[in-house]
Amino acid sequence: MSGVRAFVVAAGLLVVTGRAVGQEATSEEMNHTFIFDFSGLSRQEIYDRTMKWITNNLRSPKAVIQSEDLETGSIIANGVTTMTAEGDSLPANLSFRMSVDVREGKERIRFLSLQTSRGGEEGWDEIPGDGAWHRGAQKRLLLIARNVNEYVKRKGEP
Repeated sequence: MSGVRAFVVAAGLLVVTGRAVGQEATSEEMNHTFIFDFSGLSRQEIYDRTMKWITNNLRSPKAVIQSEDLETGSIIANGVTTMTAEGDSLPANLSFRMSVDVREGKERIRFLSLQTSRGGEEGWDEIPGDGAWHRGAQKRLLLIARNVNEYVKRKGEP
């Protein structure tokens, strides 16, 4: 494989996964930010497909979507999923705010306001910026971001 082709492949892996193999997490990744390249897709297509993914995957869209603005390409939605802290075997709920910025051929997804709860009387606790809970949340959010990425990349009606 030529050097240029290898660089392009490695750069593509970095854009899709948020990190290269064996590389420490970047500050953007630690802040739960993922940037995807959708060359060949218009801003409208990316926006519509992302909204459809949110509608299909984050509970009732009317209760989930805080704001949406096609003109600016901005979507803010709330979500809840399950996660497991790294090294733990008991699942917990993970609450997040998903901020999406759509541009021509690109999309940035940020996960903010992370909280976790084991349910019951415990309530919700903010996830610290490092440690087992942070790493567990990061793994789950990476899966969600990849899922959105694959959905948006599909050809035809998503």
